[in-house]
Amino acid sequence: MLDELPFELLSHIYSYLDTAQSVSHVSSTCRRLHNFSTKEGWKIFLRTRFPSLPTPALPNDYREAAHGLTTLSRNWDRKGFVARYLEPAGSITSLPTWEQVPRWQHPDGQTIGYQPCIDSYEDWTSGDWSSRKQVLTWCAGTELLVRAKNTGRDIQEFYDTASPDDRNFYFDQYKHLAAWFRYGIPGGMEGRDDITSLHLIRPYQKAPGAEHIESIVFATADGVLQRLNIGLNGGRTSSIQSYTTDGIMIHCTSLSPSISPLLAADSGVSGIALYPMHQENQTESLSAFSQIDILPEVVTLKGFSIWGLNFLSEDKLGVGVGPSTEPFRILEVSPAGLVKDPIRSYQFERPEDSHRLDGPPGAPVEVSTYSVIPLPPSSQGGRSSGEVFLTGDNSGTIRLHDLRSPSSSECSYWDTANDSTIYALQTQGRERIVAGTGRHTTVMVYDLRVSGGRAYHNIEVPPSTQRHYNTRHPRATKPKVEKKSDAHYNWNVFLNPRGVNQFRAQHGRRSHNNRYERDSPVYTLSLPSPSSPTLFAGVEDAVIQLDFTGILDAHPDPVFASTIERTQRGEISVKKSWNPRGDVMNFGMYDKTDENALGMNLWVQAGVGLYKGTATGLDDRWRDPSQVDPLPQRSNRSDTTSGTWRGE
Repeated sequence: MLDELPFELLSHIYSYLDTAQSVSHVSSTCRRLHNFSTKEGWKIFLRTRFPSLPTPALPNDYREAAHGLTTLSRNWDRKGFVARYLEPAGSITSLPTWEQVPRWQHPDGQTIGYQPCIDSYEDWTSGDWSSRKQVLTWCAGTELLVRAKNTGRDIQEFYDTASPDDRNFYFDQYKHLAAWFRYGIPGGMEGRDDITSLHLIRPYQKAPGAEHIESIVFATADGVLQRLNIGLNGGRTSSIQSYTTDGIMIHCTSLSPSISPLLAADSGVSGIALYPMHQENQTESLSAFSQIDILPEVVTLKGFSIWGLNFLSEDKLGVGVGPSTEPFRILEVSPAGLVKDPIRSYQFERPEDSHRLDGPPGAPVEVSTYSVIPLPPSSQGGRSSGEVFLTGDNSGTIRLHDLRSPSSSECSYWDTANDSTIYALQTQGRERIVAGTGRHTTVMVYDLRVSGGRAYHNIEVPPSTQRHYNTRHPRATKPKVEKKSDAHYNWNVFLNPRGVNQFRAQHGRRSHNNRYERDSPVYTLSLPSPSSPTLFAGVEDAVIQLDFTGILDAHPDPVFASTIERTQRGEISVKKSWNPRGDVMNFGMYDKTDENALGMNLWVQAGVGLYKGTATGLDDRWRDPSQVDPLPQRSNRSDTTSGTWRGE
């Protein structure tokens, strides 16, 4: 009967299908519904279940996009990821000489370790889900590092025909084509001239004819503000554009989202300057075309400073300051420049159930706002860009704001066990908030319940014919089929590797100021795109890459499909697939037992190949620390998804 309905009614029916499996079952009923699903059905599913995670025009296969997004959502819910320290390796080119660097050297001369800044973006290069170009940039003291990575079916064919030496040199552990570039500030001294802020110009912001050029805007502690242009394709070219700062230290910057972007930078304790990015004549140093002082009498306030800048939209600039009872304000960006009088200033009040702030409940509190980030537009809610945004401050509180509301904030997020400063915020569409905190190397993940946000909820599926649990282990239990509770969507992970001494000895890493042993703030977070499975976190003296994937997933995200290695029997070899270089780290994390309880569940990750799969609703690597048994002896058999145990 469904096959006789007109397309308008079919479209309406498909909007109520809440799982990819339902769409697939309808598609398999007859040829007409199969054709409709291929052309329209999967697009309707993506639009209704992932309204805030934009997908590109994929003429080849929207079904593959649904596979990628549902898998990504499930891995976030199950806290399934593999994490590694990120360092340049393989193909490394030094700029501006374009000479190959045989090995990257960690910067020396830092007394307490550098504080990395990170930015990244991801763009589709073809008509299928896995064909992407990802550009990442981060700073290591006075060095600027850039990685350009390409994935997809064409890259897989290139890998299959490459020699073993070329595979090790040009490809990463996922068989993705990766090239590194490094640029050192001429005459820069580690610890004194460190890069303090950086931004990548997005593809849609590039000048006509410069599509192949990657541009990175960066600022340093000694007042240098420059843009590095690198021609990655069509010839080896690099150039530097400088901006006038009068030698004033720059702490934070922000790049506007407009097609012709503007750069905002703090200038002095309370000054903000605005610079143009695209100019006809770029041979001379460019000056700010607008500059204001938001608080001239700042000298009377001890410790007051601008701590965070971020464009909420093309014409709104969010400014975080403190310590102050008005720690956040929004400035208008007009065609003539910045308007000094703010559109709105915010006072934050002490919540009635919060014990981390001084003063009576409801009274204004003096805090410092360190991070601000806008929520992406949504098809639901009918709002304009920049009206809804998040802020994080030194009280450990994340606040959701709406310019349309008279309230100072609509809701707040905090952790009763961690009240440290929120240094970094990152959103995954309108579904999740990821926050970097000031203590214990902790990343917090919150379920973001706003209009046009989370619309897809995965349901755990029964295990496949390959057992994902060890039936010979006395505590092993078969995973249950149940819907996940909302309480488990909020969780914290400690980005400090367990068993670090063994890890460092195994891989020959030196202890640089014990950087692998001590706690650190999470200074910055970067997600290349809302649909990217990779999250980058900057901690003291290092950058960590977290790839959200399940190591026992027989059908992983198509982005990671090329990494799967199988045995002669056709089973997945877990360690060869997900940890071929032995560099995956094991972390700990906790989540709340329910939304209102003070109790929490603690979990630790087993090594890749050491899994039980007994924690209901969690990735197979997570286990209860109170029930961790001594590691089994090494086996001569390869570890596969059949449940064989093997040591690291």
